Amino acid sequence: MNGAPRCLNTAATGSRLATVMVLAVGNTACNFFDNVLDVEAPDRVLATSLESPAVAALLVRSAVTDFECAFADYVAATGTHGDELGDSQLLAVYYQVDQRQTNVSGGLLATAPCPGSRPAILKGLQTARWLSDNSASRLEGWNDQEVANRQQLLATVYAHAGYSILLLGESYCSMAFDLGPELTSSQVFTEAEARFTKAITAGQAANNVDIQRMALVGRARARLNLAKWGGSPNQAKLAEAAADAQLVPAGYVRNATYADTPDRRRNAIYNMNNLNELLTVEPDFRNLTVEGVPDTRVPVVDAGHVAAGDRATRSWHQRKYLSLAAPIPIARYAEAQLIVAEAVGGSAGISIINALRAGRGLPVYSGGTSAAEIQALIVLERSRELFLEGHHLGGKLRYNLPFTPPPGTDYGVPRGGQYGSTRCLPLPVQETQNNPNFD
Repeated sequence: MNGAPRCLNTAATGSRLATVMVLAVGNTACNFFDNVLDVEAPDRVLATSLESPAVAALLVRSAVTDFECAFADYVAATGTHGDELGDSQLLAVYYQVDQRQTNVSGGLLATAPCPGSRPAILKGLQTARWLSDNSASRLEGWNDQEVANRQQLLATVYAHAGYSILLLGESYCSMAFDLGPELTSSQVFTEAEARFTKAITAGQAANNVDIQRMALVGRARARLNLAKWGGSPNQAKLAEAAADAQLVPAGYVRNATYADTPDRRRNAIYNMNNLNELLTVEPDFRNLTVEGVPDTRVPVVDAGHVAAGDRATRSWHQRKYLSLAAPIPIARYAEAQLIVAEAVGGSAGISIINALRAGRGLPVYSGGTSAAEIQALIVLERSRELFLEGHHLGGKLRYNLPFTPPPGTDYGVPRGGQYGSTRCLPLPVQETQNNPNFD
């Protein structure tokens, strides 16, 4: 999402104020952006109102709230594109996501706002990313006397900027920020890594270990991508990823929080799978076992009927998130341990996996111990442990895994067509045609 946001949308819910920036500059730019990837703004206030240190905490809350809305949509959208979830309604512009037919038109993945009627990626995460970066820039210009807890606020927005950028890098083939140049995946991950480093530094200054750990997991993930994305492994980056991950203590989790109302605060997975049955769990994640024992990490049940959405697809429900208010993990210990296991490999890596399995009451690994077999084990464990947490599409792209069903397979009734070959998502024409840095 290009451009520099300058308009603020505010909406009060109970005693909580939720705010959303519109990506535009002044009235002229706001009107211009309406024609590109508009962020809806029923109420607007002047940008000058945001230039006071008195609103610092509000800006940070706005950035976090927008990220959490975008994150829930991201988990649902990439889960659908990446084969965790399948479409079970009849809106053609969305089942094309499940078909992997997304092209440079962008479709709902690019243009739908957060929260939309269907999950999206680009607009929501770019809005959250800009809010975080803009808030960080303002906070850097103020001092500790003007803003209470300034370092803690800085750590928070840098960490959320890092995750917004990281997720965009794990889903899109390339990216651009604020009318800047087109960036490769590696360049995007490097941007995320830099934001996480700033979050860690500010978190240390604020003595906020929660944000430090959130950023450590994020930086480890960014460095894992830099180590393994689209080529031969970079062992130095893999070691850096493991070093970050090893600093995350057992039991750590940083959640995105949700609520029954308003719509933008709802857990999108529960809303679209369990409640409205617009999505179903795909066959690859049904009735999974570990050494013959049901896999407790992937709780999925047959709902016993066809989906309410299309009245044709069998509805399978996830049981990981049990309400509209259920939190979704952003960063947690198990992910960090899987990064360490991948870096160390061998018997040490297997021991880490067995310890994670034991924590879930699952049997130990009894397979082969070659490097290839351990790598396959780690890929499998990641898909199970991190089910419906926004990792699956990035994992497919990081490890160059096949999608299922393969391209060319009939999509089936009542929709028709075939599965496409889209893997990473192309930037939509709305982005490329309005950015002077694109040819």
